[in-house]
Amino acid sequence: MIPIYSPRTESEAAVIVALMQAYDIPHVMQGGAFSTMYPGPVRTSLNVQTLLVDEAYADIAGELVAPFADQ
Repeated sequence: MIPIYSPRTESEAAVIVALMQAYDIPHVMQGGAFSTMYPGPVRTSLNVQTLLVDEAYADIAGELVAPFADQ
C-alpha cells in the first residue's frame, strides 16, 4: 500500500472512500477511526487521514482524487 492523498475534511474522506469502493480499488483510509474520536477543525499528526492504495491501482486512484487535490 502506498499513500496517495490526505483529505482535508471528514466529508471529503467519505467521498473518496466511496470512489475507491465504486471502482473496486483496494484501499485503507489510515487514521480514519482516530480522526472521528476528536472531530473539529484542528489538524494534527494524530488526526490526519491518509488514503493508501495498492501499488497496482495507484495510477487510477491518483486520477480519481486529482480533482480534490486541485482545490
